[in-house]
Amino acid sequence: MVLVVGTIILVVCAVVLTGGSFARVGRLRLRAFWLLVAAFVAQIPLEFVTMPKARYEDVGFALLLATYVMILTFCWLNRRVSGMLVVTIGVCLNVLVITLNQGMPTKDDVVERNGHTVHVPIERTAKHRPAEDDDLLPFLSDVLTVPGFENQQFSIGDVVIALGVADVCFEASRRPRRRGVYLPEAAESA
Repeated sequence: MVLVVGTIILVVCAVVLTGGSFARVGRLRLRAFWLLVAAFVAQIPLEFVTMPKARYEDVGFALLLATYVMILTFCWLNRRVSGMLVVTIGVCLNVLVITLNQGMPTKDDVVERNGHTVHVPIERTAKHRPAEDDDLLPFLSDVLTVPGFENQQFSIGDVVIALGVADVCFEASRRPRRRGVYLPEAAESA
């Protein structure tokens, strides 16, 4: 949630502070947007619906990877949108660590109990699992937090995605430029 709010703030700053237009961002046409929506909707039950623990590593993992195939297909279809490459790199970083570890390794939750700080391992889901010493590429897993929000972990891939979304919105908020063509409206704003 912290990352979503941070991304929204970043987008607003990127557009407003640079004189962009949200109306132009609203006119951005993304191909197969339904793939992105379907992938996120499909990930909700993977995180919150209980399935037999024996199914996490096969059925759950296959469903999770299928959602990432949908997300990467969306990114590929929109590869010509300025900034989408950055989003795609972030998604690929997350897919890499999830695939190598059969789920996103996530650090323990931190809670206060009787005046003591206690680290409580997260519950295993099809998408997330507790971090272990033998995880591959642990620096790419959900190990980042914002001070004051210790139980809101996110990954480097998530940060890259947030920067990519801000870049997409920033680029979309600008007046279109054509190479070698004089645009009178561009000259007026200069």
